[in-house]
Amino acid sequence: MKYLHHSCFMVLQIKGDQPKGVGSTSQTASPSAPSSEQAQKEKRLKVIGSIIASLNTPITFYGKVIDQNGDPVPEANVDYGVIDRFDADGSNYTGKADEKGGISKSGIHGAVLTVGIWKKGYYNIHSKSDMAFADGIGPDPTRKPPPTKANPAVFILQKMGETGPLFYAGTRYYKMAKDGQPLEINLETGKEASRGQGNIRVERWANDTAKDKNGRFDWRLRISVPSGGLVERHGQFEFVAPEEGYQLSDEINMPASLNEKWQYTVNKSFFVKLPDGRYARIDITIQAGHNNTPFILDSYLNPDPGHRNLEFDPAKAIKP
Repeated sequence: MKYLHHSCFMVLQIKGDQPKGVGSTSQTASPSAPSSEQAQKEKRLKVIGSIIASLNTPITFYGKVIDQNGDPVPEANVDYGVIDRFDADGSNYTGKADEKGGISKSGIHGAVLTVGIWKKGYYNIHSKSDMAFADGIGPDPTRKPPPTKANPAVFILQKMGETGPLFYAGTRYYKMAKDGQPLEINLETGKEASRGQGNIRVERWANDTAKDKNGRFDWRLRISVPSGGLVERHGQFEFVAPEEGYQLSDEINMPASLNEKWQYTVNKSFFVKLPDGRYARIDITIQAGHNNTPFILDSYLNPDPGHRNLEFDPAKAIKP
């Protein structure tokens, strides 16, 4: 899947501009007010000049792309994004790695460079397939120092393993009641199913009419597999469903009393074992108080009973 780059914005907040009387004990301007205003103006101009200078910093970038085994990934696609404009979308560029996985970019200017790598037949790894670099500003926890030719930035892609045909209906959005009325879903088609006919059942209880002062409210979600089971999936590249450990249902309980640990949106992933011996993996998102489409699902179903491999290649998708 193509790496999607989102341009960033640079936001400047200048202190010192306050309405008359704000933060002051007197409404009467002092004799020194004009000089104070002039000093503030000069300070703002200096800050703006510094930002403009950082946006014009020359960028020369070096990197290399490898897979999880350390082997070069030739001809990988590269998406570059540059913060090079004040309070506006930055510039975007594309490129490719060479036959040895090497990448480079020059002739551009900006304060920050973001780089995202992708290639068909490989998975993106968060923070390893995409990175941001501080060129015109100092590095921080989200932006690395600029790499050099001698020490290029290293990007890692996960090479796809053995795959087979899987039912995949795309990302689906569902309406749900807030009083526990069940939603049943067919994992082959991704469509809602009649009562007792779905592969999975989802129920939501959300008391969002009784919010506390912070907007929190009591809610919970139950997901179950009639006559089957599910077990939570943790690793991004965990594709083989386990043989044991399945339970009939799993619940997310989110009382408002959780305070700082309370969440409006929760993401989870599960392996699913159906009563006919087929296996699936599902990724769910629940938006607790959403009125239209609070439940989002991606599901991958192996059509062959007993086959637990659920690694997905879009080229082999079985369309419903």
